[in-house]
Amino acid sequence: MILDRIKNYIDPSDLEIHIYKSGIYIINYVCISNFSDKSIKVNTKYKVISISGNKLVISKLKKDELFISGDINSISFNEE
Repeated sequence: MILDRIKNYIDPSDLEIHIYKSGIYIINYVCISNFSDKSIKVNTKYKVISISGNKLVISKLKKDELFISGDINSISFNEE
């Protein structure tokens, strides 16, 4: 039990979404299924995150982290 908590703290596996004034930070996504300057779809284990707006840019991309900036109009979550 304690070992699982430590492992999850060091290497979290849960989806995290942080919404800031400057953009959206997503941790532990599976893949980017659609990308344009007006729409981005990000697949996670259980949901698809759809982001729409204008001048959307993925400005930070790592193995399981990304930051989306631009004029974000809406964020929706759909079942996969």
